[in-house]
This record gives sequence, C-alpha cells and structure tokens, in this order.
Amino acid sequence: MKKALWIVMAAALAVAVVAATAQTEVLSANAVGYIKKTLPAGGKLVAMSIPLDSMTNTSLVFGETSVAAEAPVNSVVYFWDPILQSWLAGAKSTKGWGAFSTREIEAGEGFFLQGDPSSASEAEVTITGEVPSDPTLSRSIPGGNALGTLSNPYPVDFTFGTSSVASNASVDSVVYFWDQDLQSWLAGAKSTKGWGAFATREVQAGEGFFLQEVGAGTTWDVLKPYTWP
Repeated sequence: MKKALWIVMAAALAVAVVAATAQTEVLSANAVGYIKKTLPAGGKLVAMSIPLDSMTNTSLVFGETSVAAEAPVNSVVYFWDPILQSWLAGAKSTKGWGAFSTREIEAGEGFFLQGDPSSASEAEVTITGEVPSDPTLSRSIPGGNALGTLSNPYPVDFTFGTSSVASNASVDSVVYFWDQDLQSWLAGAKSTKGWGAFATREVQAGEGFFLQEVGAGTTWDVLKPYTWP
C-alpha cells in the first residue's frame, strides 16, 4: 500500500512539502530520510532502487547500504548489465555479499532484491540516507532496442506519463513495470497517441522499472522536485 510522505522537519520546511505524496519519511532538518520495503515470503522479487544518498561516502555502495545490511542471509540481489543485456546476481552469505559488497549503484538505477527463498515469512528492509540536494540527476538510457533499468533518482512518487522520460521516448519504445503479486512484467508500448493505460501509472519512490528505447541512446535528466534541503 502506498504511504503518505510525512515530513518531520523544521516548520518552515514542513509547510513546503505538505501536499507531497510518497513512501518516504524525512527525519530531521538535515533531510535524512527512509523508505521501507517489504521482501515477500518465498523469495518473491521486488523491483526497487535507492533514491537516497550515502551519509558517509560520495558514492552509493550497495554493501554499505542499510538494505544490504538488513536483507536476510540467502537473499539475492540482481543488477542489470546494459551492455551484456543480462542480470548479474549475487547472494548474501553469513560473511556478506561477496563481490557485490563493493558494487556502486548509480543515480536512477533500478535493481531486483529477493528475500531468502526458503523463508515462510516476509522481511522488511529500510532504505536510509540523505535526501538528494542536486538540482538535476541523470540516468543513461542505452537505446537501440536495448533494455535499461530506471527509477526516479529522487525519493518521491511520480506519474509515468507526465515525466520527461515518457514524453521524450521514441514511438514504439516499451516500458516494463514489475507486478510484485504476479511476479511478472507488465509492458506497454508508446504509440503516436502516447502510452495508453501506462500514461497514468504511478511509480512509487524507490521503485525500479525497465525502458526499451528504440531510438538512439539518451539520458533521463530529472529536476529536483522539491525546494529542500
């Protein structure tokens, strides 16, 4: 279920965001926030991203994130290789994430996380970090019918059809959203009339998706959607 965006900040900042919605909570005037994600029982896959900056480093390293720390042993992470056009997977052992401990996550990059496949109960992980203050964040789109993972690099929900990535995509490009309940992709192509039912698709904060751009490679340049921090 989609949660409201609750801001626990200085009053001057709170007024500016009272109308916003997302599943992010900002905890202080320093704009440190968190997003909760549930890993379903039985190893179901979750398409997610980490739209919060590291509080200790200039880059976002998967093994240093709260998501990596809180994921149960035997969880599996899947990162998409846009050149090889295939998934690179790594499991968590009692010693950690192995080679994926140092894997850097780019702004606007989506990936899969799978809880322990043998678990009969769900697990919760929390994305924690600083709310990005960059005025613009960009994500590369491979183009040429290649698949690329995307997500909003800022921790807010957005309507796909009103985004620049949707409006700038070439006709016949295809977007893929992961249905967590069905554990399958829901795909929609862009026609000369637009994205059809996907035009109103709400993309949640911290949700990853795929875009298959039929034209040349490009970038999705996202403007910061808030006035803080």
